[in-house]
Amino acid sequence: MKQTLATFIRILKSLFFTFIITLKSLFVSSEPPPSLPMDLVEEILCRLPVKLLFQLRCQSKSFNTLISSLEFARKHLSMSNMHHHHLIITYSHESYSKSRVFSYPLHSIFYPRYSIFNSIVKPTELEYPFDKEKIVYGGSCHGILCLARKQDSRAKVKDVILWNPAIKKFQLSPSFKYPPIRDNYEYNPIFGFGYDHIFNLYKVVVIFDSVDGISKAVMVHTLGTSSWRLINVEFPLPNAHYRSLQFASGALHWIPYRKDYTHSVDSFDLVTESYKRLLQPNYGVEDVYKVILGVSRNCLCIFACKKTFFDAWLMKEYGNEGSWTKLFRVPYMEVDPFTNAKTTYPLWISEEDQVLMEYTYGGCLAVCDFKNGTFKFPKIQNIDGPNAIFNLGKDDNAEVYVESLISPCF
Repeated sequence: MKQTLATFIRILKSLFFTFIITLKSLFVSSEPPPSLPMDLVEEILCRLPVKLLFQLRCQSKSFNTLISSLEFARKHLSMSNMHHHHLIITYSHESYSKSRVFSYPLHSIFYPRYSIFNSIVKPTELEYPFDKEKIVYGGSCHGILCLARKQDSRAKVKDVILWNPAIKKFQLSPSFKYPPIRDNYEYNPIFGFGYDHIFNLYKVVVIFDSVDGISKAVMVHTLGTSSWRLINVEFPLPNAHYRSLQFASGALHWIPYRKDYTHSVDSFDLVTESYKRLLQPNYGVEDVYKVILGVSRNCLCIFACKKTFFDAWLMKEYGNEGSWTKLFRVPYMEVDPFTNAKTTYPLWISEEDQVLMEYTYGGCLAVCDFKNGTFKFPKIQNIDGPNAIFNLGKDDNAEVYVESLISPCF
């Protein structure tokens, strides 16, 4: 079996390098190029990872012109939404002088047995542009990470960095002001980042919490401008366990905190810059004691936690509350750490309906296969060395983002 796998890997590598050499010959050879249409070359290139595209861009002016164009970046993004997803971990423990950011290919977590290298998922440390700073994750959109910056874990956030680690480009937002302190209450900002598809604009949104659980205003920064805008609008604040607002279909979403426990999904539309509300699915007669909102397959998804299981729902047509579809049901299993559902946080649903879960109490990751109700724990190397056990602390964050060529610099 091992010999067969080794032979397969050698053949795969040989085909890959043959493909690259053939592509290069299209642009650098003095001989007439083979009759391979340029449209076909573009279709092939837009499916490749960013790192390889950067290497190919250096091979010829034709490659550089094609890959550097905004049209190609957008086409590559549409392909990347089906592939090239990565798990991003931000480590912000107090023992570190600065936050550190690591990336893990998502396919190697779901399918470690099919990795070309080995079954241990190894991290890649991303070159965060600033030293001696702590960061707060504020969401991602089109391969751009939104990270709020502060001097240390106890300091206030001062501004936001929009950073695409794949192409190593970033942009800083202007500093923003906090609301006046009332009754000795310190405001904590909640961040969101998304895309206005009508006017082709990227926007950062900051919501400040309040004593009464109602936000009175939001701050909005549009990339390419030099200021923040204050928008006066009242709406219920997100539940305390939300780390960032969820972007989908041109709006930022959250599950609101309500004393009457009514079920809704609240949103801030990035085009109209207004507050809206969507209904959650009909969960049936059994009580739902916790609802977790996420985004998967470019759609809003909900994980409804009940007493002995959780249901995964997907809104297949945005805005149509009748399009909520239950994907699957996963029972809690006594042999697993996920018996206490209050400590779980779903991160991603694969095309095969497997769920990547973060076990927040123990700081580990697991992949749940709903078809047989089992969990598997991928071998993930920690940042402290090859023999270190993967563990997330309370100040660390795990999210999934898509690799892209989109630049945050406008």
